[in-house]
Amino acid sequence: MTISTRSTPGAPTRHIAFIADGNRRWAEARGVSTASGFRHGALAVRQALGHCRELGLEAASVFLMSSRNFHRNTAEVAALVHVVAELLHEVADESTGPVRVLHNGALRGHGAQQLLEAVEYAEAITAQRDGMAVCLGVGYNGHDEIRRAAQQAVTCPEYDPTVKLPIERYLTTAGLPDPDLIIRTSGERRLSGFLLWQACDATLHFDDRWWPDYNQAALDQALSVHAAQRRAFGR
Repeated sequence: MTISTRSTPGAPTRHIAFIADGNRRWAEARGVSTASGFRHGALAVRQALGHCRELGLEAASVFLMSSRNFHRNTAEVAALVHVVAELLHEVADESTGPVRVLHNGALRGHGAQQLLEAVEYAEAITAQRDGMAVCLGVGYNGHDEIRRAAQQAVTCPEYDPTVKLPIERYLTTAGLPDPDLIIRTSGERRLSGFLLWQACDATLHFDDRWWPDYNQAALDQALSVHAAQRRAFGR
């Protein structure tokens, strides 16, 4: 089934993005290790993606790891890298469509070889699938993405300064619909740099649950709120 918005009757919700926040706070509240919080968060990612496929979406995106997360303490970064690398393999094995990892080159700069190998596996094994596309932000930074896309747009051979810059062509999500709905957990009310260009017309939904507690009922609730929004796109 697909979810429709009120302002454009019959228009489906095509792309949902998640900012999967609160794994460390979930672990602290339960007196378990940070790594355990990351592992439970990874399970919630797989469940959310599965529900998105059931809804018939064209794309689903999840912000797993910012480029700034590499500046945390060494042990925590190692635990996060290990869990995310395992998750990439699991998502690729379960995905019905192509997996695209959004990272702007940050992984190479931090020498995360385990992640690089997982990225290559996930993208290669799913490249020919035609189901729901999955975008995973790993070492991603929205400012860097816009800078890179703008630079590529003005240096492409067909660049014409008299017409609109084709920035969308060079974004990491090129060819996919922009997100209709962006959900952030843990009670924080900000995007933290995720899909900044693509978020222009998205409904923003903030949930107080920590990410490992996010479930199908929470997503259905967010979709109901989204469906009630009047999205006139300036008209």
